[in-house]
Amino acid sequence: MLSLVDGKDTLKSSVAIVGGGVFGTTAAWTLADRGHKVDLYERHNNIFQEASGINQYRIHRGYHYPRSIETILTCRMGEEEFRKTYPECVIDGDLENYYSISKEKSLINKGQILDIWSKCNLEFSSSNLDCMNITKIDESFLVKECIFDPYKLREIVWRKLKQYEVNVILNNEIKLNDLDDYDFVVIATYSSNNILTDSLNITRDYQFEICEKLVCKLHPTYQNKSVVIIDGPFMCIDPLGNTGFHVMGNVEHAIHHRNIGLSSEIPSNLKPLLNKGIIEKPEVTNYIKFIETFSEFFNYSDDIKHIGSMFTIRAVLPMREHDDARPTLVEQIDDRIVTLFSGKIVSCIDSANEVIRIVEK
Repeated sequence: MLSLVDGKDTLKSSVAIVGGGVFGTTAAWTLADRGHKVDLYERHNNIFQEASGINQYRIHRGYHYPRSIETILTCRMGEEEFRKTYPECVIDGDLENYYSISKEKSLINKGQILDIWSKCNLEFSSSNLDCMNITKIDESFLVKECIFDPYKLREIVWRKLKQYEVNVILNNEIKLNDLDDYDFVVIATYSSNNILTDSLNITRDYQFEICEKLVCKLHPTYQNKSVVIIDGPFMCIDPLGNTGFHVMGNVEHAIHHRNIGLSSEIPSNLKPLLNKGIIEKPEVTNYIKFIETFSEFFNYSDDIKHIGSMFTIRAVLPMREHDDARPTLVEQIDDRIVTLFSGKIVSCIDSANEVIRIVEK
């Protein structure tokens, strides 16, 4: 199904992309922009319904991963492309982004963190916050990092999908053998990649984590502030777009269930909560544990209002506790099947370019 594009020597392929997260959609419209015929399959009734839409919404530059130079460099390269490609969703301006180092239980000390930040040319300046419990914090640093508005990003991506005439097919849980007529198939289903590649006898073990993200209204002193406690079993708060709310994450308490294997094990009490957006008063929540950790590091915990919680499945490579690396993997399985396993959101442009390279090789 190869043909010439506009009478030129560029070959046009028919491509099926499975997965409507930011990685699948970015690959879809960039391929279509180059003249390829692209069908995008998504099992939900909208794009960004899973991990791409339930996140901390941070445009990582690498500060968060001082034990993985690979992840830092991937973030540094990807951040610039992400901001260039999706500038309208970037929230910078008045945002203050801090990384604070805990005095206890940190997996890496302040000297090591500052050394790796400096070697990777990450800008930072010492700047303690009045709203934090300084007895628990070694030091805080103001850094050059920002966040994105997930609602605006989805709007931008929809616009690009329509502009470049990507055929988006929603509410369709497609099988691999339904896609035999395409020149290429790109599997970008993240935590469900193994389900589609199982028929090829090509699978990989992942560590699956069912995660909760709190959505909270915090004391006014936290307005336009993003704070991460690193590096270990700690927590973070990030503004949720322009809503006036914050998303609260926690390395330990966010995870309700974890397993290593080919697919996620989903307990029956968590299944109704998954990928439903913000759920008010969820029947299952670690809210109390989140707030206990918050009160350890921050002031004004009594002023927190729990708006709701978001639940999704996160997949990471197993046995990477030593460096907490988050690589993005684009792999050509055979002459027409490509898998895309996503790491940090900022690498979605680089991974789309790699998919283009494979299709046009």
